[in-house]
Amino acid sequence: MKTNTALPTAANDRLAALYEVSRALGSTLNLDEQLTLTLDSAIRLTGAERGFLVLMEGDDLVFRLARDNRQESLDESAFEVSRSVVRRVGETKAPVLTTNAQQDPRFASQDSVINYALRSIMAVPLLVRGQIIGVLYVDNKARAGLFGQADLDLLSTFAGQAAIAIENARLYTRTDQALAARIGELQTMQMIDRQLNATLNFEKVMALTLEWAARYTASRTGWIGIFESNEAGQAVVRIIARHGTTGTRSLAGGPGASTAAMMAATDPLVQAATAARQVQSYAPNPASGEPARIVAPVIVQEDRVLALIVLERPNHAFSQSAAEFVARLADHAAFAIENARLYNALKRANDSKSEFVRTVSHELKLPMTAIKGYAELMLNGVAGPINDQQRQFLNVIRSNVERMTALVSNLSDISRLESGHIRIELHAVDVAHTVKETLKGLQGAFTEKNQTVHLNLPGALPPARTDSGRLMQVLTNLLSNANKYSPAGATITVTVETAPPFLRISVADTGYGISPADQAKLFTPFFRSEEAPIRQEQGWGLGLHLSKRLVNMLGGTLTVQSELGKGSTFSFTVPIDG
Repeated sequence: MKTNTALPTAANDRLAALYEVSRALGSTLNLDEQLTLTLDSAIRLTGAERGFLVLMEGDDLVFRLARDNRQESLDESAFEVSRSVVRRVGETKAPVLTTNAQQDPRFASQDSVINYALRSIMAVPLLVRGQIIGVLYVDNKARAGLFGQADLDLLSTFAGQAAIAIENARLYTRTDQALAARIGELQTMQMIDRQLNATLNFEKVMALTLEWAARYTASRTGWIGIFESNEAGQAVVRIIARHGTTGTRSLAGGPGASTAAMMAATDPLVQAATAARQVQSYAPNPASGEPARIVAPVIVQEDRVLALIVLERPNHAFSQSAAEFVARLADHAAFAIENARLYNALKRANDSKSEFVRTVSHELKLPMTAIKGYAELMLNGVAGPINDQQRQFLNVIRSNVERMTALVSNLSDISRLESGHIRIELHAVDVAHTVKETLKGLQGAFTEKNQTVHLNLPGALPPARTDSGRLMQVLTNLLSNANKYSPAGATITVTVETAPPFLRISVADTGYGISPADQAKLFTPFFRSEEAPIRQEQGWGLGLHLSKRLVNMLGGTLTVQSELGKGSTFSFTVPIDG
């Protein structure tokens, strides 16, 4: 269960980082600014020490910019880089990854690798419509094994977007007459980029792409579809959005009009576009009634055709400039569509996980309630006298059912949080009363371990704007942790204070404390420390994760200060009412 939770989180983190830098790439058409932005973003995405941008000038690769992870430019004397790696990428158009160039048989004997003590290196081509315009190179001289295949995939994806942004900036900064005719289109592309990268809604991204393609080319009808497999495992194009009239003519030109949501990938025109990997333009055929068409593949990393744009008008052929615009639009839209598709897939996976948790939680509640009920009946002597050993066994059953009930309740809450279906009712809450009631319910646990609880409350507290039930849930989690992870005789202090516009509630203990390494992972689901005093206590590692998310949803923050062997203080805030 821990692995299934971590994977979507890691995928979402990478997607979020790529989404963030992607939005920034289209923010300028100044070439120097674009190169700096590209290189700084690449270094930040990969955690590299340095980065270099090499651009194609005629038939030569020329170093244009070098930056470090402090976002400072390096002068030419600091260009200690493997030019052999750069040349290889420029010649093969294939990315290069080496975890330790000193030991890599491909590069270990090269003078630059030896003299500059190069280790972790990644270099990827900057490609626009299959043509190389440069190389993006990052490295770390001190550390080996810094980069992995996932880092190379991320950098390659980013390079595809950066190449288009750099190419646009290069075109924009040229002073020849050809540039003047394209300035309007480049500005339009900037607007399109902003719109496409402003959302991760897959259907919206696809519809926006089709809308701009149809508008700019004055198409009468059109559609856009995504490549996928049907239930029989056959490759098809699933139509996502249409433009113009509701019916779309079959690409094969068969009899009648097709209203199906799927188009066979074996269709001749689909095959022609995917085989050529570039836009196809067809003149109208009055004899057969075939309209003029533009068929444009949307291509992403590794030359994979992701989607297809089809535009039609009945009588007039599309111009070459219209076809070129659609080709450029497809390049710009490719990564926005891929990002949205990946996000959509992750969302579906998370929704499926949440639905599974909801189903399992519901199915477990009934038998657990029955087990607990019958155990209590037997403990109360309803089924006849029981001996001491039987009583002990029944208490173990009841205790473990209570643990399972708490786990199911936490899992249900996390599932509701992820799906956005958790119920929150905000109203004015007397925090002092809530804290006292929570402490009253846990008094038995504190007494059992002979722990002392101090409560610091100011004379007058304003009410909080929060959910009283969720507030009590967070307090219970924090106080239970303080009780469990503090030895017998420890002191636990609860403090409530005003910190406008919030109230701050702190739970401090003199317990085992938390190491800095464990603090970094403390709020992740299912995390439990390997420290012996912690491991001997029962727990699932969900309480703090759930508490942090609940506090965030209630408009506050949850933090921790701790020192190993000296105790911990958990503090969270809730907004003051009014």
